[in-house]
Amino acid sequence: MKKLFFLILLILVIIFSCKKVNILSPVHIPPPTAFPSESDEEASIPDYPNPSPLPLPPEETEEKPIEINPEIVQDGTVFGGFSKRFRYKNEWYVLAANEYKYDPDKKQLNRTGKGAVLKITDDGNTIIKIHSLSPNEDLSKVQYWTNLHSPKLIIDTDRVYIELTNRSYEVPYKDITFEIKPSNFKDTLYDTEYYYEVRTYRHSVSSDTLINWQDLKDIDKIYKLPETNYNNPNNWQGRIGCTRIEIVFFKDKLYAFNRWYSVYDLSPTGYRDPNDKIFTTSDGYYYVNDLNDSSLELKTWTTNQNPFGSRDGYDIKTDGKKLYVTGGVSNWYYYNAPYWKYGVKYFDKSYGIWSTEDGKNWVKETSSANYDAADYIGDEMIAMSSLPQTPPTPSEPSYTLLNGKYYRTLNLTYPIPPIKEIMDTVDKFETNFTITEEHIRKSGSYQLQVSDISPDKAQESDWISIVPNNDITSFIGWESGGGYLFTFNNKIVRLVDYDREFKLNTQYETALNLSEKYYALLIKAKTMEDYKKYDYYFLYYKSMSDMIKMIKDKGNDYFLPDKAYTHYTFEL
Repeated sequence: MKKLFFLILLILVIIFSCKKVNILSPVHIPPPTAFPSESDEEASIPDYPNPSPLPLPPEETEEKPIEINPEIVQDGTVFGGFSKRFRYKNEWYVLAANEYKYDPDKKQLNRTGKGAVLKITDDGNTIIKIHSLSPNEDLSKVQYWTNLHSPKLIIDTDRVYIELTNRSYEVPYKDITFEIKPSNFKDTLYDTEYYYEVRTYRHSVSSDTLINWQDLKDIDKIYKLPETNYNNPNNWQGRIGCTRIEIVFFKDKLYAFNRWYSVYDLSPTGYRDPNDKIFTTSDGYYYVNDLNDSSLELKTWTTNQNPFGSRDGYDIKTDGKKLYVTGGVSNWYYYNAPYWKYGVKYFDKSYGIWSTEDGKNWVKETSSANYDAADYIGDEMIAMSSLPQTPPTPSEPSYTLLNGKYYRTLNLTYPIPPIKEIMDTVDKFETNFTITEEHIRKSGSYQLQVSDISPDKAQESDWISIVPNNDITSFIGWESGGGYLFTFNNKIVRLVDYDREFKLNTQYETALNLSEKYYALLIKAKTMEDYKKYDYYFLYYKSMSDMIKMIKDKGNDYFLPDKAYTHYTFEL
């Protein structure tokens, strides 16, 4: 009866298609293969992935001859824990958490360093260590390591840097002298501070070597403030310049608060008639300029009245949404022969807190809660939308491009079955396939996938598994590396990661159960088409369970490379 069944199957082979379809129900479809995340939301010091879920048997494959060549280092220096790669000065750099001396005869790893910065030469043949630390270092406290992992890292043409959150400004000045005028002040003012520009700085930590970092202040913009004019004071700088001014950036505008002016702004001689009204050092105004003025000369200042009248020295705070002002002092003078008299009144927030969202319309706060929680604006500039930070350099993707096609790797924590040999077995209508240790040791050759569509647009179904249609002469184990692929001289390069481990939870049991399920369907198949697709799924999951069982019995160390390989090249 069994011979008759197989005879019928052979006759049907010329009638039915052999195309495999996904016959797993939604309940039994294993999750797709997990690939490393490229979102660099937080600095990562490598932590190897949890056990990978079972990958689906590929429905479509592309057969290619593949030549795999390992690169051997004579001194046995190898690396593990690859956590980030980036391009700098047109060269590839990779960060590795651990450095080892590898004894391939004893299959032993001796950790000799941490925090390695590696460079791959232009030909892809050599990995050069730029720097590493002793094994007992705490990488989370090492500046170059944490900075290079930072999600805020910016890679420039000749340096890498991180913009710090605080920005500051400077108002350079120079002392000037002017003609001394007759004055009835007891003390005559001879010189003052002449403010002439505002320089905005971006504070950063920077390095041109990747290892040695230093604090820098990069000048972002220079805004020209109004110049003084003794004979024609037509702006808030007045005749001789302000002896006090506070420059504030807020929502694309530059503000001049807390102007303290002198008697010379009202009287060029410095003389005040005793019958004149009381003179105060605050004019009761603040001044605003729109920073969208591309000339940066800042000539178009608008004059706005303080919400609380004539005060200076008042506090300014912001929470990013509003500006808050309160406090200050009121200084005033009057003449009482033969001397001028001086008076002052101090204010605190109990006299009122005012806030504005647009820098023009002010509202008196009914509570001090928002003001208390806001940040003071003092010597540091509070930058809002006017000075956005430079966007960080995006993380390099794990895939690579070769001859117009995109390649990626299955980043599993256990080996993948020899798909081509399984397919050949299915084509012979056989149900027996024996897994050997050589299959496991060469399983890395089944980890490549290719797509004609850009990965940012590709669906999972657009990735096709590559299977070798030739004999692989070099061993490239499933544990050979993480997800990074490089292209050099029309060859794909994959690093060997010596921190990779065999990891499972229920993968063995799941694969075994699925193989039994499809074997039960196989023996009940009524058509050649059903027989072949059930046979394919049965052999795929049975081979996977056999491979997992063999590694569980042997242990991780058994499958370490036979020589000190640092990377492999794939020639397709």
